[in-house]
Amino acid sequence: MKKVIYNHYGTIEDLQLVDVEIPTMQDDEVLIKVKSVAINPLDWKKLEGQLKIITGKKFPKGIAFDFSGIIEKKGSAVGLFQVGDAVFGALNAMKGEALAEYIVVKPNLIYPKPSTLSFEQTSAMISVGSAAIYLFQSARLEAENQLLINGASGGVGLFALQMALKKGIKTTAVASGDGLNFIKKWNPHQTIDYKHEQVLQAPQKYHAIFELAGTLPYSQAKSRLLKPSVYVSTLPNPKDMLTAIFTNLFSSKKHMLVKAHPTQAIYKELCDWTSKEGVEIIIAKAFSLNEFKEAYRYAKKGGLVGKVVFTL
Repeated sequence: MKKVIYNHYGTIEDLQLVDVEIPTMQDDEVLIKVKSVAINPLDWKKLEGQLKIITGKKFPKGIAFDFSGIIEKKGSAVGLFQVGDAVFGALNAMKGEALAEYIVVKPNLIYPKPSTLSFEQTSAMISVGSAAIYLFQSARLEAENQLLINGASGGVGLFALQMALKKGIKTTAVASGDGLNFIKKWNPHQTIDYKHEQVLQAPQKYHAIFELAGTLPYSQAKSRLLKPSVYVSTLPNPKDMLTAIFTNLFSSKKHMLVKAHPTQAIYKELCDWTSKEGVEIIIAKAFSLNEFKEAYRYAKKGGLVGKVVFTL
């Protein structure tokens, strides 16, 4: 089978498409014929060695972790799923090797694919949708509350914005260019073009701020927060992790950090939001497996509306 790997930390140019054996399946596992894989920024951060303290020195390594596909075989101890079932899931984000024609997983890592979504849309929703759900779990917003989403046209932002509007939350969306034009179709209560307006200049204050762009630190954002309120970031750094602990002890303007860990409950909620509530999954572009370098170059350049995926 074909699989994308790298033999040392480096750049996108160090990725290789190789022929390897189809992985061996244990009694408590299923073999999945992969149909689609989504690209996430964590993929190239690991490739570049930014997380080598976690990912280690053992090579070769595979890449990508969000996938959808069809069960090709199942072990004798697997009862929940059947051969031919369409499923989706996420491998361990630090060890994921999903960009391959076949993968082996345990049943607790997968969930039935919604019939209303394509394989591409399903793989694209996993990380961004999970993060969006965790944002709302952290913020505990109610209808009519005021919310600012900084980075509303990014992958997580697109999902979170739709959720907020469907919950009746008064949402201000920050974006620019094609992204800003795109999200206006959902009629957010207010939009801010960050290239022409200062996000913090307006007098509006918020019950929550979702920081998804890495451009609005808590130290600046807290001036626009009500009491009580929550600032939630999906892009924490070590300093944020330390200061958040002390902030939350003494301030009613809480500083929360989100790390999404997909679970069966989250997968079910994702399916409900997309199939029942009509949240759209936006695909920026789909590539074939043979276009693996082109796909990663395209995704890394940024400024895209929606997710970049592979179709296998």
